[in-house]
Amino acid sequence: MNCFEGKKIHFIGVGGVGVNALARYVLDGGATVSGSDAKFNGYCKKLAELGADIYEGVNPKKTEGVDAVVYSSAIKPDNAELAAALKNKVAVFERQEFLHAVSENFKTVVGIAGTHGKTTTTAMTAHILLMCRKNFVAMIGGSSVDFGNYVNNNGGDIFLAEACEYKRNFLSLKPTVAVVTNVECDHPDCYSTYGEIKLAFDEYLAAAPNKISLKSDSGSLWEINCECGGVRETLCAEMADNACALYLDGAYVGSVRLKDGGDYDFKNATFAVATAKALGVSVKDSIRALTSFAGVARRYEFAGELDGVPIYFDFAHHPTEIACVLKRAKKRGRTLVVFQPHTYSRTKAYFEDFVRVFGEDDSIGALIFMPTYAAREKFDAEFESDALARAIVKRYGRQNTYVAKDAASAVEFAKRLSASHDTVLFVGAGDIYDIKAAYFDKPQK
Repeated sequence: MNCFEGKKIHFIGVGGVGVNALARYVLDGGATVSGSDAKFNGYCKKLAELGADIYEGVNPKKTEGVDAVVYSSAIKPDNAELAAALKNKVAVFERQEFLHAVSENFKTVVGIAGTHGKTTTTAMTAHILLMCRKNFVAMIGGSSVDFGNYVNNNGGDIFLAEACEYKRNFLSLKPTVAVVTNVECDHPDCYSTYGEIKLAFDEYLAAAPNKISLKSDSGSLWEINCECGGVRETLCAEMADNACALYLDGAYVGSVRLKDGGDYDFKNATFAVATAKALGVSVKDSIRALTSFAGVARRYEFAGELDGVPIYFDFAHHPTEIACVLKRAKKRGRTLVVFQPHTYSRTKAYFEDFVRVFGEDDSIGALIFMPTYAAREKFDAEFESDALARAIVKRYGRQNTYVAKDAASAVEFAKRLSASHDTVLFVGAGDIYDIKAAYFDKPQK
C-alpha cells in the first residue's frame, strides 16, 4: 500500500466505476489524488469527500507536476488532459495497465471474468471474504448495496478484481486465480465471431496457475471445473425449491439460499463459493455468508412503486441477460418493459435476438423503447431503437410497442400504462439508470 506514499496521481474518467476504484486504492496508499470526469456523479462525490481533488470537465493544468496519469478506455486520444500529459512526458497508464500494476502488490490475484454475471460474482466473493474476516482488497465493476465498488479490508495478500473482456483488457491482469463464469460475444465492436472471443477467454484461463470455469449448464443443473492448488475438483449445482444444492465431486456439501434472486444469481453464487474455496474459505462458511448478501445496484434493483406497481432497474443489455431478467419478472405476472439499447454495434449484431426475446415473451404487456445509448459510437439511424420496435410489431403483431423520444417521454408512457401491469422494468446499461434518481428516488406527486 505504501508504494504510493507521496505520489501525485491524476485520473481521467474518475467517475467510471473501474477508474474510481483505482483512485480509491492509491488514495488509501498515501497518494495525492486528483481526477476529472464529464459528469460529477456519486463515485466522484465519494472520492471528493475522502480528500481527493475531483471536478467536472477538463483542466489540462491539473496534469502538471503529477507522477502519473491514469485514464479510462472510454477517453478519446484528443482529450485535452491526456494530450497535455503525453506532451509533458508524464507516465500515462490506461486503466487496465494500472490495474495490473496495482495487482503486483499482492501475492494472490483473483480475476472474475465472464460475459454475464462477473460483477455480481465479484461482489458475492467480496461479501464472503468480508463475512469470513479475510484481509483483502476488491475492485468491483458495479456497486454492491452494502459496500459499493471498492473494499479495502486491512489490505492483505488477496486482490480481487472484475476482469472485463472488452478490447481484451482482461489479458493485462495476469491473475493467479482466473475465473470464467460463461462465454458469449457481448462486444461485437471488438470481436467479430464467437471463435475470437472464445480464444481470448481461453488465453486468459491458460495463463493462470489456478482456474475456475463453467463445465456444463443445462439450466437448472450446472457444473464448475476447479483446478486450484494442484487439485482438480468438480462443483455440481442443482436448483430446487428456491435453493441451490451443491455437490463437490459427487458429495453433498450444502445448499445456497439467497435473500432474493433469479436462477442466474444462484449460478453467480456457486462461482463465488468456488472462488472463496480457492482462497481458503470452506464451502459451508461461504454458504452461510451468502444468506446476508444484499445484492448489487442495477441488478434487478427495486426502485419504489408507480401507482402501486413495483419498479425495478436492471443493467441487462445483451439478449441472453434480458431473457433471464424477463423470466424473473414473469413470476409476478404482466411486465411493462422500458428498454434502452446499448450501442448501435450491439443492436446490429444481435438484432434478430433482440426482436425474438421481446417479441416472443407473452408476459410483456407493453414495451417502450428509449433512444439508443451510443456510448463511444456515432449515430446510426438504421439501428436506432425504432428499428427494433418496427420489427417487433411487424413479426409478432405486438401493437403495444412504443418509441419514446427521451427519458421524460419514456416515464410518461410508463405512468400511463403501469396500472394494467404487475411489474415495471427499466432495462439497459446506458443512462436509463438516471431515471431512477430523477423520477423515483423521491416521493411521487
